[in-house]
Amino acid sequence: MKRVAVVGGTGDLGFGLALRLAKAGYSVVIGSRVAEKAVKAAGEARRMLGGGVDTAGEENCRAVAGAEVVILSIPFQGVEGIVKSVKESLRTGSVVVSCIVPFNTHVEGFSSAAEYVSSLLRGKDVNVVAAYHTVSAEKLRDVAKPVGCDAIILGDDEEAKRTVAELTYGIEGLRPVDGGPLKNASIVENITALLISINKKYKIKDAGIRVTGLEDDEVRRRWME
Repeated sequence: MKRVAVVGGTGDLGFGLALRLAKAGYSVVIGSRVAEKAVKAAGEARRMLGGGVDTAGEENCRAVAGAEVVILSIPFQGVEGIVKSVKESLRTGSVVVSCIVPFNTHVEGFSSAAEYVSSLLRGKDVNVVAAYHTVSAEKLRDVAKPVGCDAIILGDDEEAKRTVAELTYGIEGLRPVDGGPLKNASIVENITALLISINKKYKIKDAGIRVTGLEDDEVRRRWME
């Protein structure tokens, strides 16, 4: 069973991902700068899932220690401080998943938040993948229903992307679609802002995307190559 840490797991998207992955049978550790908030969120996850799941809450550095996959679901404004603080605690060879959206913030020299995260982790033997930007937190939290959309996965390491695809298949109704290299992450990060705008325009909370013309077996075959 893979250990997954969700840094920012007390927020909407992070908590939704933690819920779904715990339901899928993964050992999930929710991370927060305040350990008490993480412990409370982990308890809420167990309550919502009816027990029998492996969830815990820890301060961020303790949360990522030993995790094979670390999901970063944090505001862009906190990226530099949080990533630098957990860097030395990351397990060698782990996969770091960026769900971060910069919105209108720009970091000189980088086209995406995911590439910025990768630069902050330079020198550490980890692989950065971008994913879950287009997945509705509202749908993730509604654990009784399939999510019903696609997660675009981007990265430069094939095995790391396969690891994230495997996680994604554990979430009912969510397809892992390969979006290419990490340099494409800026495109997907910008779609998040569009989806938020659509939510507001139509007074909904769960806009997402689905790639049409792509059959489920084609998506699965891609990850078996």
